[in-house]
This record gives sequence, C-alpha cells and structure tokens, in this order.
Amino acid sequence: MTWNEFVYGLGDLLEATFAILPPLGNIPNAIFTAIIFGGLVYWLMQLSKYKKEAKRTGGIE
Repeated sequence: MTWNEFVYGLGDLLEATFAILPPLGNIPNAIFTAIIFGGLVYWLMQLSKYKKEAKRTGGIE
C-alpha cells in the first residue's frame, strides 16, 4: 500500500461521511451544541466546588 492509496482512501471515507450530513439537517448542530453546553455546565460546577474547597481549607482560589 502506497501513501497515495492511503490518502485517497481516507479522502473517500471522509467524503462518504460528509454525504450523510445533509439529510440529517440541523440535528448534528443541536447535538454538538448540547454536548458543549453540558460540558460548560459541568466545568462551572466543578469550578464552584473547588473554589468552595479552597475557601474552606484556606487554599488558593
């Protein structure tokens, strides 16, 4: 297998996966938005927990 075969094969695979997106419409955007929003909420909750812990123990906030 040459590099050209690998690169063109990878390109064909990606092109096939992108062909799936138009029929899905806005669903992928909604999924990515929900994942990012969930991660942000989780991050802020962890940040709040660590700040409370630092305030309680006298650590760096």
